[in-house]
Amino acid sequence: MESVEEMGAKERARKEQERKKKSRRIAVGFALLAVCCAAFALWQWQRKESAKALAEVLRRGDTLMAQGQMEAAASYFRRAVELDPDRAQAWTKLATTDAALGRFAEAIPHYERALALAPDLFEARIGLAVGRDGLDHFLAAEESYKLAIGLRPRFAEIYYNLAYLYQKKKLYSEAAVEYEKALSLKPDFMQALANLGWVRDRLHDPGTAILIYKKALALNPDEVPVLVRMGASYMSMSQYGQAKEVYRKAVALGDDRATVFHDLGVISEQEGQLDAARSYYRQALRKAANNSETHFRLGAVAAQSGDVAEAMGYYRATLRLDPDHAGALYALAQLLLAHDKRQEGEQMIQAFVRLKEYEGRLNSLVRAVERAPRDPQLRYDVALCHLEFGRLRKASEELQHILAVDPGFAEARLRLEEINRLREEKDSTG
Repeated sequence: MESVEEMGAKERARKEQERKKKSRRIAVGFALLAVCCAAFALWQWQRKESAKALAEVLRRGDTLMAQGQMEAAASYFRRAVELDPDRAQAWTKLATTDAALGRFAEAIPHYERALALAPDLFEARIGLAVGRDGLDHFLAAEESYKLAIGLRPRFAEIYYNLAYLYQKKKLYSEAAVEYEKALSLKPDFMQALANLGWVRDRLHDPGTAILIYKKALALNPDEVPVLVRMGASYMSMSQYGQAKEVYRKAVALGDDRATVFHDLGVISEQEGQLDAARSYYRQALRKAANNSETHFRLGAVAAQSGDVAEAMGYYRATLRLDPDHAGALYALAQLLLAHDKRQEGEQMIQAFVRLKEYEGRLNSLVRAVERAPRDPQLRYDVALCHLEFGRLRKASEELQHILAVDPGFAEARLRLEEINRLREEKDSTG
């Protein structure tokens, strides 16, 4: 049996051993704490360095973007999203450089990534709208513009972009509404005024268009595009004196577009000044050699001057450029019949009658579309009319327009595929 002294010695030894173990545990704990502190300090340092690097990369990218060097800027923004994939602004900047370079397909996923990170980031929202617009994704672009308006309801430029989207799709009434909203926020928005006038003219309201153009010219009397558009509105109202005045001012300011010289030719022709008309038409052709209407007007001037051969030449040129030009077809037929070329003249008359049937049917359908431009069935009827009369290109354009506004219109897609197949067969057979 152990003595009391031996038992006490063992107890003291056990306690000493526990004390040493505890000391070692404390030492290990302090060592671990020291390692953690060092790691945290390193992480903090790395984080600060990474933030510095990101800020520098973004700064360089911003500088290059401001200088218009988009490709170089894009390389820095790519590096930025590598450094911080959760930085929405960096994705937006990268997308914006792609969009500026016309790479809308590449820009859109970057904008979408930015919006996933920051749904209310306006720059990404409007950028996505512009990108979708650039790819002609009408419905998606329309939705994106409306969402952007929700974020910045007093930003006139968004309404302008949405209006222009509608204008391109011939949704003129809707375009007018959005242009008017833009102008209510920014009354001196010159381009919105110019486009609103143009849209009103397309809505068969040239009088209102002229009033809008006058507002634009009150801001800048030398705004040449507005002068030209105003001249066209005056022409549609047969107010030739006012049209001549604004066209001449446009020319004096340096405008040399073919349409201006053409219309000055029409005005001179109306005034009985055939030599002046001929001169203006020839100037117009030097600017736009393939303008069928100018060829036709030169034919009319030649016919009025008694030069039958020249008139026939211009009428034939008109029909080569535009086989559906009814005026040239009829005028040429009359000249042929009057100068002992009865067989060809009668063929021309038959073609003219068929063309007028086509035009009559088409005009009726187009008026229905103008009353309800969002109705795809009405546009589809227009396409079918083109097809019935063998106008494949026009039918194809109408069907593409339908599918841009209503991608789910199955009949339009089938018809378009049929037209493409017919074209391929025609090309393969020469």
